[in-house]
Amino acid sequence: MQDKVLDINRYKDIKHNIGNGKPTILAFGMKHCYSCLAMSKVFAKVLEEHPEYQIYSIDSQNDRLVARDIYKLKEMPTQIFFNEQGKEVFRHIGAYKKPVVDIILKKWGFL
Repeated sequence: MQDKVLDINRYKDIKHNIGNGKPTILAFGMKHCYSCLAMSKVFAKVLEEHPEYQIYSIDSQNDRLVARDIYKLKEMPTQIFFNEQGKEVFRHIGAYKKPVVDIILKKWGFL
């Protein structure tokens, strides 16, 4: 059985959720990127355990102007963590294993 991945969202469809009183994670990546796919699987597992979280996968190629101009991204995958007020509190480039993601989520008040 294959691990689930996050559905890909358009930034314009989810940006209103940033700062809505819940912590939010934007996971930027590309469909053909192995590390991006690995992160998507990790975040899908997190959402299975915590369906109340707001974790969105954004395709950096489809939303390249957002990735480049708004968030100034240069490498994939990149995860951006926002607090309840929508302030960016943490950013990471690359892939993490789930135990490390759990530590980050706890540190930034998600858990």
